[in-house]
Amino acid sequence: MIRKIRKALQVEDVRRLIKNFFSLSVLKLVNAVLPFITLPYLIKVLGLQQYGAIVLALSLIAYFQSITNYGFNLSATREIARHKSSRQQLSFIYSKTQTSKLYLLLFSLSILVPTVMIVPQFREDLPVYLLMCLMLIGQAMFPEWFFRGVEQMGYITILDLIVKGSFTIGVFVLIKSPEDYWLYPLLFGLGYMFIAILSHFLIIKKFKLSFQLVKRRNVINNLKFGFPLFVNQFMPNFYNNTTSFLVGMLLGKQAVGLFGAVRQLVNVLSVFNSVVSTVVFPYLVRRQDKFNVFSKIYMIGFSLIVMSLIVLHKYILQWMEISDPLSSAIFLILAFGVTCIVVYSIYSTNFLIPKGHDKTVMKITFMISLVGLLTSYPLITNLGVIGGAINIAFAQLLMGGSAFILYKRIAKN
Repeated sequence: MIRKIRKALQVEDVRRLIKNFFSLSVLKLVNAVLPFITLPYLIKVLGLQQYGAIVLALSLIAYFQSITNYGFNLSATREIARHKSSRQQLSFIYSKTQTSKLYLLLFSLSILVPTVMIVPQFREDLPVYLLMCLMLIGQAMFPEWFFRGVEQMGYITILDLIVKGSFTIGVFVLIKSPEDYWLYPLLFGLGYMFIAILSHFLIIKKFKLSFQLVKRRNVINNLKFGFPLFVNQFMPNFYNNTTSFLVGMLLGKQAVGLFGAVRQLVNVLSVFNSVVSTVVFPYLVRRQDKFNVFSKIYMIGFSLIVMSLIVLHKYILQWMEISDPLSSAIFLILAFGVTCIVVYSIYSTNFLIPKGHDKTVMKITFMISLVGLLTSYPLITNLGVIGGAINIAFAQLLMGGSAFILYKRIAKN
């Protein structure tokens, strides 16, 4: 056994996978831990009302983040992974992707800014919504997809740690009263703007790429090519985000503050899934013969993590100073949903998409997400925040089950 492990570690692909896994694990671990440091403080200083205003603003911005991302973390990553050895091709992919994202960003801002100026509920917290635009700009311009494609996850780790570390320090130093809640998006926004600029400097200097002027038809073709993956990424985020958004709009800032705080805890599971999926995706694009081993090991490992968090979640909720009697039920429902989305990630993102079944995955994702959108309003109005959690978990159950069934059908052929 030891001999087999040593032999595996001598393979370059395996060493790269382990290095990328630990790089992203450090990043995601920090991302998962920091909320447990800042969230109790924010809830205590701001209160659930003002924290709820931030959650509602983040929910609105998330719609436009999905548009500017456009599934490039899969489509562009896949292109980069396939053309790693050609600097000319990398420069072209880098240029057309960033140009496409710029167009999408301008489109998003042209809708977002007038919306927050017109809707009365948004105007109550106008500085927060306008400062959230800085986050949108910084995240849209951050080329995470490039570092994923070249399998250099360490850069993502370092750059993101700069943002999260600066933000955490800023929270404790600057946010001292409920009136300071506008500093939350300002700190995050400036951090993302900084690392976006720094990351492009690294790509040009370290990887010796050049930014080229891209013709409009190249941008249009790029958007057409990536559209199935855009729908595949956008729709789950859309119904997920709409649930939080409707909780805030229908039940108020206090309710969405509670809902958002519990989702931060469940996000630990999503973070782990994101690490694994991000690391193995470019590898499985090249080595689909390793899928069966990956799927079995990952499902066992994730199940153990879920059970551990279920045992500990009440103590963590107490640490986060969340005492609402509904918080535990919300957590358990959302944890079940994340487990289902892991099944979806295994069989859809890391099997069907690398094999080129983008449009099939898009259709399934679109239909199930549409179901989630249609059920969100009645569930929330009748069952409150519990209904919101059920809505998310139910749609995720359908997505995980559908991906597994489709995998079984295709694997037989």
